[in-house]
Amino acid sequence: MSILLLVRNFVPAHEMIERGDWMVSDVARNAFDLEGKVVGTIGAGRIGYRVLQRLMPFDCKELLYYDYAPLPEAAGKAIKARRVEDLKDFVSQCDVVTVNCPLHEGTIGLVNAELLKHFKKGAWLVNTARGAICDKDAVAAALASGHLNGYAGDVWNVQPAPKDHVWRTAKNVLGGGNGMVPHYSGTTLDAQARYASGTKSIIENYLSGKAQEPQNIIVGIGKFETKACEYLFRPVTH
Repeated sequence: MSILLLVRNFVPAHEMIERGDWMVSDVARNAFDLEGKVVGTIGAGRIGYRVLQRLMPFDCKELLYYDYAPLPEAAGKAIKARRVEDLKDFVSQCDVVTVNCPLHEGTIGLVNAELLKHFKKGAWLVNTARGAICDKDAVAAALASGHLNGYAGDVWNVQPAPKDHVWRTAKNVLGGGNGMVPHYSGTTLDAQARYASGTKSIIENYLSGKAQEPQNIIVGIGKFETKACEYLFRPVTH
């Protein structure tokens, strides 16, 4: 949704309607179709992979991903996604970059002023992972200069965000390009029902001695368990 909001220039269009204006050309000059665009995800785990799946019907020119490990062959073929191993090379090819990686010592400030230099001019950036993965001031500066056409997401480096947080008011050169909202995606009523159901299942499995579902195991004994959606393509056993 955040990708479409930016690419279609939705917020300025809605704000125009609220003002009582009707200048279609003012909105359309910075509105595009997702069709034919190159879209890439930083992180192709459970969430990143599902983002790519949901992009398939939009007939994007190409779907890319950057991850420390390649997708299982069947997974990559299923969504026709290509892995780019160098991050700077990856962002240079994308019209839209979406961030779906975890926050840890290696990803804090990952999208910074240096990396933003390698983005396509006029690219859109969506961060629905963790706010601290993107340098707030570098992103705002890239918007103001026109190097980025938009930034959207629901995650902030400080939550609740201070009233003077630069992402609240950052704009592109045409006065749009801001799709930031509070961090509420995981607190919709439907999401809360899923959390409750999943928690119940984990507790019941634990108490009954049943194996946990692979997607619910993040860290095992001395190692990470979940890698680039491999659990999606494991044989089903009963």
